[in-house]
Amino acid sequence: MSSQPRPTKGLSVGTLVGARIIVQPSTVLMLVVLAFLFASGSGDITGATFVLGLSLAVILFVSVFLHEAAHALTARAFGRRVDEIVLTLWGGHTSFDARELTPRVAGVTAVAGPAANLLLGLAILALSSAHVLDGLPGRILSWAGYSNLLLAAFNILPGIPMDGGRALESLVWAVTGRRHTGMLVAAWGGRVVAVGVVVWVVGQPLVNGGQPDLFSIMWAVLLFSILWPSASAALKHSQTVGRRAGLSATSLMSLAVPVRYDVTVAEAIAAAQSCGATEVVVLAADGAAAGRFGLDVALTVPEDRRATTGLQAVTMPLPRGAVVDARSDAEELVGELREWWGRTDAWVVVREGEPVGVLRLLDAMNALR
Repeated sequence: MSSQPRPTKGLSVGTLVGARIIVQPSTVLMLVVLAFLFASGSGDITGATFVLGLSLAVILFVSVFLHEAAHALTARAFGRRVDEIVLTLWGGHTSFDARELTPRVAGVTAVAGPAANLLLGLAILALSSAHVLDGLPGRILSWAGYSNLLLAAFNILPGIPMDGGRALESLVWAVTGRRHTGMLVAAWGGRVVAVGVVVWVVGQPLVNGGQPDLFSIMWAVLLFSILWPSASAALKHSQTVGRRAGLSATSLMSLAVPVRYDVTVAEAIAAAQSCGATEVVVLAADGAAAGRFGLDVALTVPEDRRATTGLQAVTMPLPRGAVVDARSDAEELVGELREWWGRTDAWVVVREGEPVGVLRLLDAMNALR
């Protein structure tokens, strides 16, 4: 992320490595739905089976939290600011500072979640095999182990929105040097996985001469309703990122020349024309950019008055700090747009602290769509 995101709404239940842990109200709904699904798996739904189903659902969500915690801890280990860990209707997600992200950081952070579930599942099953608990508690312990292994296996599938998809994205990104290509491959992988889930659930029993049961069909529909839209959104985003590839503040700016605040319009016009600039940046006494105007505006001043007209007659003021680095890429410009929209209509583009151009926010927004 290019800047700290707006806080997610929900119940804040604590922090981890500085990140807020948020439980959204929809999580409770999903707990109840999962409880009924688990309870119906054994036949009739009774009070006892519902309580058991609810217990299994809670264990699943605890496993999801530990999965997200692994993402957060790994991102923090790479020196990233972690903003939120959010448990949602569909599971969870972790938000961290993704500015200047590299394939290595993205890939390792993505794999950390499934790896945590794999290690936890193996450890729990080792305890279960040692019969530390008997009867129903032992079966619940065994369920906790297998559910973590299932989470690990599912999340490592090579398609977005699974972590395996993010890992695949990072791998292709590292090989090609183009992140949007990695996103494109991983998004199509997500669509393949979404269809594959339905085909497996429906087709596997039919091949064996049986019929898919209601429980399995409900799971398949639920997973497809999560996977397909997410993969499609990632596919659309990859196309947007592809269009943005190569865009920067330098490629979008209009060439500008800096002048002191106390020169005349005639001197400013001469400075701009001498280097082919179409914009003029006005510097305050301390050297900071204080305003700007287009060469076309300056040329509207009658020629016989330009030598005696001050820049205040043509200058549009700029707020302090309305500057972007010439090396800013598309993602960084998106973050700057969020910060500056409504506060200024243009930025001064600087290279090593020196103004070299002017970039209008509207031009940037149109190019980044």
